[in-house]
Amino acid sequence: MAVKELEENYVPFQCMIVSDSNKFNVEGVSTAQYYILDALSNQGPKTTKELAEMKGISQSGISKLTKRLLEKKYIVQERQLIDRRSYKIILTSEGKAFLNRVDDFGNEIMNLIEEALMPEEVKAFSMMCKKITSLYAEKT
Repeated sequence: MAVKELEENYVPFQCMIVSDSNKFNVEGVSTAQYYILDALSNQGPKTTKELAEMKGISQSGISKLTKRLLEKKYIVQERQLIDRRSYKIILTSEGKAFLNRVDDFGNEIMNLIEEALMPEEVKAFSMMCKKITSLYAEKT
């Protein structure tokens, strides 16, 4: 019975989250590309090599991810003065605006959760999210 009830309540919740998050897929930004933009926003300009080391993927993988971000003008590349073969990847105002739209979406969801739940329920929900996320990370 508990599994059936969970399915009946979780599936619409998941659909709501996915539906709203797809607003940003329309802009053609993948999750991996979002993480690059977020890193640049929080840590400043980075080289392809630095981003690759941070994300644990190859430099060619980073180059593929940043190509679309360059096309969308969310980032620019600036040639290094010391090593002319290397570029710094810099977040643009368009990239910052995209991140602001994503933050606004996140705030909408957080406000909805706080509006729907009592403070002790928010704390319990937070702990459940952490527990599920940790288990998921272990399995992937």
